Amino acid sequence: MALNPNFNQIGEMFTKQYYAMFDNAATRGELAKLYNTEQSFLSFEGQQMQGTAKIMEKINSLTFQSIAHIVTSIDCHPMFDGGILVNVMGQLKTDNDPPQSFMQNFVLKPMGDSFFIQHDVFR
Repeated sequence: MALNPNFNQIGEMFTKQYYAMFDNAATRGELAKLYNTEQSFLSFEGQQMQGTAKIMEKINSLTFQSIAHIVTSIDCHPMFDGGILVNVMGQLKTDNDPPQSFMQNFVLKPMGDSFFIQHDVFR
C-alpha cells in the first residue's frame, strides 16, 4: 500500500468529527463505531486497554458533566501502510474546572474505503 495523498485532509476531518462526537453527550456513544472490536488500543493517562468494549467502558466512566476540547494544533503524517498518524494538542475544559492542556495521538488504519482508530494515546 502506498502513502495516502489526502492524509492531511483526512486527519483534520477525523479530528473535528471525533471531538464533536466526544463533546456531545448525545453522540459520545457513537465513538464506538470509530474503533475496532479487537484491533484498537487506548492508552489513557498511562492506563492501557484493548478493543471497543473496554475503550468505551473507559470513556463512559469519566466523571465530567460537560466537556469541550479546544484544539490548538493538528499534525498529520502519512504512514507507509496507507494509515495516518494524527497528533492533536489543545485545551480541555470540563465542568467548571480551569482548562488543562492535553495531547492525543491517533493512528488511523485503512479498512475498506474508510479508517478505524488502531491506536489512541491521551495525556
